[in-house]
Amino acid sequence: MKKISRGGLPCYQFHLIEGFSGDIDHAVFSRGGGVSPAPFNSLNVRFGIGDTRDNVIENRRRILRAMNLKFCLSANQIHSKHVLVVDKAARDHIFGPGHRTVEVDDTDGFVTDQPGIGLMLQVADCQAILFFDPGKKILGVAHAGWRGLKEDISGEVIKEMVGLGSNPANILVGISPSLGPAHSEFSDPVNELGPALMPFVKNNHFDMWEFSRKQLLAHGIAPGRIEIARIDTADPEDGSHFYSYRREKGKTGRFALIAAIK
Repeated sequence: MKKISRGGLPCYQFHLIEGFSGDIDHAVFSRGGGVSPAPFNSLNVRFGIGDTRDNVIENRRRILRAMNLKFCLSANQIHSKHVLVVDKAARDHIFGPGHRTVEVDDTDGFVTDQPGIGLMLQVADCQAILFFDPGKKILGVAHAGWRGLKEDISGEVIKEMVGLGSNPANILVGISPSLGPAHSEFSDPVNELGPALMPFVKNNHFDMWEFSRKQLLAHGIAPGRIEIARIDTADPEDGSHFYSYRREKGKTGRFALIAAIK
């Protein structure tokens, strides 16, 4: 990933996708540049975790201003494989008169072919996965922890993109900073993760990065079209610029991935 600054906010972009800046804008924001106090310091974008609503609204406002976006869609994420497709009809329904920032329930992924809508994910160890078909200008995002990966939310996003006209071989994928294998220890992985994930467990540590990569390949994504940030959010040094549910023992904020078709 490439470290940049947007509106004074430190953030990152995927090398694979920044080459299509004329068609898509995207950024993975760090935890810096917001107004939230500790332990949510400072650019927390998640409601309902102990931070004040006013703080979260201001943090989101700063991000949208930095991205020059008027419309934003996010979700109360539940570790599911539920994906909302935002076509023209859905856009008109979601963003009715006076509604520019909308958060929906029970959703962990979005797919759209509509320009100008910022799709935002909120993470702290889970993967924020960005999908983009530059030829068809179709965008998808997925919030994927081990539960979401087990449910194959990536496959659901790809399926919905195909429904709008994409070919998986043409889709670019970026995986945000997230929990790495060095810090992903499970006390009882067989019962906690289940047998399907066990080939990616070594010494009770689950390699979520490799599992996600193999899953994407199985759905037809080309090997050279996958970029994994490989920044471990739970690492006290490498991940210190990001929130980590594990490292901070559950009391922390969420950082944002946001992307929009131009």
